[in-house]
Amino acid sequence: MAVLKKFKEFWRRQPKNWKVIIARNSLGTLFTGRGGPMVQEGATGGGQYWSIFMSRIGLSTVEIGLLRSISSAVNMLLAIPSGWLTDRTKKMKRLYLSGRVAALPVALLRYLTYTWPFCILVSIWEPFSMRFIMPPSQIIRIDSLSNEDRITGLSINRTIMGVAGIIGPMLAAYIINYFGGLDTADGIRPLFLIQFGVSLFLMILLFTQMQEVTFKRKTQSVGILSHLFTVFKEIPLLKLLLLTQSIMRFGMSIGMPFMTLYMVDIKSANEFILGWRGTVQTALTVVLSIPIGTLADRMGRLKVAYIGRLFSCIGLLFMILTPSTHPEYLIITGVLEAFRMIMFVGWQAFTHELIPLEGRGRFSGVSMLLNGMVGIIAPILGGLLWEINPNYIWWIRLIIDALLTVPLMIILGYKSRKTS
Repeated sequence: MAVLKKFKEFWRRQPKNWKVIIARNSLGTLFTGRGGPMVQEGATGGGQYWSIFMSRIGLSTVEIGLLRSISSAVNMLLAIPSGWLTDRTKKMKRLYLSGRVAALPVALLRYLTYTWPFCILVSIWEPFSMRFIMPPSQIIRIDSLSNEDRITGLSINRTIMGVAGIIGPMLAAYIINYFGGLDTADGIRPLFLIQFGVSLFLMILLFTQMQEVTFKRKTQSVGILSHLFTVFKEIPLLKLLLLTQSIMRFGMSIGMPFMTLYMVDIKSANEFILGWRGTVQTALTVVLSIPIGTLADRMGRLKVAYIGRLFSCIGLLFMILTPSTHPEYLIITGVLEAFRMIMFVGWQAFTHELIPLEGRGRFSGVSMLLNGMVGIIAPILGGLLWEINPNYIWWIRLIIDALLTVPLMIILGYKSRKTS
C-alpha cells in the first residue's frame, strides 16, 4: 500500500505532457510488433517484421543493409539542420507535432510496398520525419521531469509502456499468423495497415491533449556549425560521450537490420517465438524497471549500466550458439537482452544530467551527424558479412561491446566523477 501511495503522489505532481507522451508511446507499443525495452519511444511503426517483409518481396541482405544505410544518410544530412532548428524553436509542441504529421504516412507506405522503390521511399521518409520528432520529444519529456524525479520517471515510463508491450508482440504474431505467417510478404502486410490506423488515432490524441512547451531563446549571431559545436567547448567531456555513443551505434547498426531475419531464416524461429521474445522481455520490464531504477540510485547508475552490458554479451554468445533445431532457446537470449535494456536506464539518466537542457538540441545535431556516418557504413558491412557467414555479424558486435563500449563507459564515468 505504501508503494501504491508513493506512486499516486508521484503521478499527481507530474505535468500533463509527461502523461500524454506515456499514453502515446504505450498505445503505439501495442501494434509495433515489438515489446518492452526493445521499443523505441517515438517509433513510427514497422517493428521487427520490416526486414523480414523486405526479404520476402525479393531484397537481398546486402540490399536491406543498403536501405538502412540510406536511412542513416538522411539522418546525417538532417542532423545539423534539425539540431539547429530545435535550439532555435521556442515552441516545442509545434515542432514535435509537425514531425508527427510528417511521419503519419510511413506505415501506409509499408502496407503499399510491393517493389524495392517503395522500400527506398520508406527509407527516406521515415528518418526525415523522425529527425523532427525525437529531439523535441526528448526535450518535452525531460523538461516535464525534475532532477529528483528523473530516474523514477524514466523507470515508470518503461513500466507503463511495458504493460502494453506484454500484449503487443503476441497480438502482432496472431495477426501475422492469421494472414498466412512469415513465409510471404502478404502475411505481414496487414499489420502495417493496422499500425497506420493506430497512428491516426494517436495523432488526434496529441493534437487535443498535449500542452505547449515554450523556451526563451537567446539571439544567436553565429552560424549553424559554430552554434552547434559550442556545446563541446562549454562541456569538453561531451566529446568522449559522443565517441562512446558512436561506438555503441556502430555495434547496434551492424546487426540491427538482420536480427529478426537471422532468427527466422538461420535459427528457424516463427512469428510466435518472436512474439514470446517480446512478451517475456516486456514482462521483465514491468516487473524490474522500478526496482532496477531504485537499485541504480543506490548502487550507482553507471555500475548498473555496466552489468547490463555484461548480460548483452552473454545474450549475443547464447544466440550464436543456439541450434536451429531448438529456436525456442532464442527466448532466453531475449531475456538477457532485456536485462541490458532495462539496466540501460542508468546510462540514460547519466547522459541526461551530463548534457544541459539548453544544449541538448546542439548535442543531438552533432550526435546524429556522426551516428549517420556510422550508420551508413555499418549496415552495408553487416550485409556483406551475412553473405560470408551470418554469425560473423554477431561475433563482431560481441567484440565491440566487450573490448570498446564497456571500457569507454568506464572511462567516461571516471572522468565525470573527477570533474564534478
